[in-house]
Amino acid sequence: MNPLEKIVWKLIINGSLTEQPGLFYGKTGIAVFFFHYTQYTGNELFREYAMDLIEETQKQISDTFTNRYDIGLSGIGVGFEYFLQNGFLGAENDNIFDDLDDRMYHTVMNGQYSNLSLCEGLTGLGRYFLYRLNGNCNKDSRLHEALTYIANEITHRIYNDTVPENEKYDVYRFLCDLSKTNGYTGKYDAFLHLCKKWNCLIEPDNQTIIPHMNNLQRLYSYQNYFHIDFTEKISLEWENRKSTDNSSTDNIGLLNGWTSEALLHLTFSNNINTSWINLL
Repeated sequence: MNPLEKIVWKLIINGSLTEQPGLFYGKTGIAVFFFHYTQYTGNELFREYAMDLIEETQKQISDTFTNRYDIGLSGIGVGFEYFLQNGFLGAENDNIFDDLDDRMYHTVMNGQYSNLSLCEGLTGLGRYFLYRLNGNCNKDSRLHEALTYIANEITHRIYNDTVPENEKYDVYRFLCDLSKTNGYTGKYDAFLHLCKKWNCLIEPDNQTIIPHMNNLQRLYSYQNYFHIDFTEKISLEWENRKSTDNSSTDNIGLLNGWTSEALLHLTFSNNINTSWINLL
């Protein structure tokens, strides 16, 4: 059994046992891998397992469930939109957004966020609306209203130089993604230009600006957002990871867990693209 197959069995055994339904540490993130693995192997049993995880996730969502990106509804929503955009789910599965769009809209418009971070703050909520508007949704005007509100709040803080150092890369990525969204192209370029002057972004190969990612995820993210070729560094980092014993970890999630490790195996062997990295 090769290393990837060993990880797959760990995920099958432990995936449905985790109580966390979210994107970074739970069932939604694990489903990301199994959909990709289905394409890689051609074995529909892995797709059925991913669908089971999705059904379990939907059952766990309640009116009081957190809206955070890492462990809550905005991340779960992005995961589901990712499934739709990649053809892992059909349009008949988009009914989950009937309630999610409403909840995310009211969360934003009522100011229910603690900071600008991806994991628990405003850029995480913003990513939800970016994914929805870049998908095949009906382009509900409230999605644009919420996204514009978020963008204006963020740019106001950029203008006043009140963005904390540890939230700057999340803000930069949000504006990069926003600039690629229909209706927003060029609208916030002046603020994106200001971001590029931040010291922490001048040299993007900086391990401190995305503390929640491991080194390999970070390098792929830099490559995606700064358009710098990190192929050599990625190869070296992959060799280092292969020689590291991670067998004792009990983290099975998309962020720094076995799910991430399995996706990195597929990515590094050029069997899938790096679109999943942009979920982090």
